[in-house]
Parts: sequence; structure tokens; C-alpha cells
Amino acid sequence: MKIIRLAVMANLIIGFMMGCSASYGTLKTQSASDAKATQKELLNNWTEYNVYINRSRAVVRLAGPFEAGAIVFDPKNDDRKILVGRWWDTVKDQQAWAEIVKANTTRAGDFDINPLGSTRVIYSTGVREIWGSDNQLYGFIISLGGDSVMVKKIDEKSIRLSRSSRFQGGAP
Repeated sequence: MKIIRLAVMANLIIGFMMGCSASYGTLKTQSASDAKATQKELLNNWTEYNVYINRSRAVVRLAGPFEAGAIVFDPKNDDRKILVGRWWDTVKDQQAWAEIVKANTTRAGDFDINPLGSTRVIYSTGVREIWGSDNQLYGFIISLGGDSVMVKKIDEKSIRLSRSSRFQGGAP
């Protein structure tokens, strides 16, 4: 009887774990040799994507409207969709894009997301791939390496991003 009870419990646990893991995607850091898109390519070809910029209240209040917390690139030429929350804005025109790039470019000419203009660099800015639970590439995100981004499946063609930054409104 104990063996049957143990087998039933094991099946329930395995089924629960499989069900939970199937609805979440992941972010993958690109290696230089396998990069599907570089930061420069994304910035230069932004019109090929639906582009979303994330800003927390603290960033908007202290740094300005074009300082980014993260930028998502959702390719226009596929049937998949990345959904974002209320602190994300859609980049709609060249003027806004130029202001975003200018606000997030260092004096040395590098694009770097550095919320609130901190002089202390803890995490580097990088491009990560956004993968759904269906093992499909949905797009790209430029963000700080220390950010936590959850990728949740909504339906067969949609995922939702939820982002929480380790840099929330004050000095790190």
C-alpha cells in the first residue's frame, strides 16, 4: 500500500512540475558567435520591430522621460506577440527613438542603460533573447544583467514580460 501511495504522489508531483514549467519562457544571454542580433543592429534597425521602453516612476521622475530601464524588440515580421505592462511605452516615431538613444548613450558613444545616471556600474547592459515555452524566439531585450524578467505564456502566439529591476529608484 505504501508503494502505491508513493507512486501516486510521485506522479502528481511530476505532473505538477511539468504543467508549471510548460507555461514559462526564458531569457538567454547571447554568445558573440551565436548572436542572432547585436545591440548595434537592434538600435539601427529599430523600425523592423515593435519597440517598447520600460521606465519606472523613479527613472521618469529623477532621470527624465527618455531614460530606459529596458528596451524590448518584438519583430514585426512574425506572428508572435510580446505583451508588456503599464510601465512600458511603445516607441512610435523617429524623433522619440532618437531621444531615447541620445539619453542612453555615454560620452564614449556606447549605448548603456544606466538608470538614474548612476556613476556606479554594477551590471552591464546587454542583449538577451526572449524565448517562449514553445522554444520559439519571440524577440530581444536590452537591459541590465541584474534585472529579473519573467516570461509567461499567454496563448499559442503570445507571451507577457514582467520585469523587476534590482535598481529601483535609489543608489544601488
